[in-house]
Amino acid sequence: MYKQLFFLHKTEEDKALSHFNDVIIPLLIEISGKKIELAEVESNLLLDQKYSFYCEAEFNSKDDMDKLMNSKAGKQLAKTLMDFHQMITVISINYDLKK
Repeated sequence: MYKQLFFLHKTEEDKALSHFNDVIIPLLIEISGKKIELAEVESNLLLDQKYSFYCEAEFNSKDDMDKLMNSKAGKQLAKTLMDFHQMITVISINYDLKK
C-alpha cells in the first residue's frame, strides 16, 4: 500500500481551501478511483508549520501511483501541485517494506 498525504497550510483566511476542494481533491478522486475525504487538522503543536486541513489518497503500490500520475488527470494534478506548492505539504508513505 502507498499513500500520499496532503496538508493544507494554515492561513488567516484559508483562501486556498476552495482551490483545494474544487481542483485538487477532484483530481485525486479521478486518479485514485476512491473517495477522498477532507479532514480538519485540530492540532499540530510540535510543528512550526501549522495546517488547517488534510486529506489522503491511497494506492495499491508506488508503481501503481506512478502509472496513474502519467494519465491526463495525473499530469494535471502534478502541474496544479507545482503551482500550489507553497500552500501545501505532501508526504508519501510506503507500506511495502522489503525486509
